[in-house]
Amino acid sequence: MKYFLAKTDPETYSLADLERDRRTVWDGVRNPQALQAIRQMEPGDQVFIYHSGGESAVVGRAEVAS
Repeated sequence: MKYFLAKTDPETYSLADLERDRRTVWDGVRNPQALQAIRQMEPGDQVFIYHSGGESAVVGRAEVAS
C-alpha cells in the first residue's frame, strides 16, 4: 500500500463533496508530477486530501478504488 497527497481547492471540490459523492474522477490535473503520481496509484492506496487556499491543511483521507 502506498500513500499519496491530493490537493484540491475546497471551492472547486471539497472533502464534503467527496463524502457526498462517495467516488470521483480526479481529472483536470495539469502538473506533470501530479499526473505521474496519479498514474502510479493502485486500488487500495491511501490518499490524503489537502485543501489549498484559505484552510491549507490535510482535511481527510480517501482510498483509491480504481
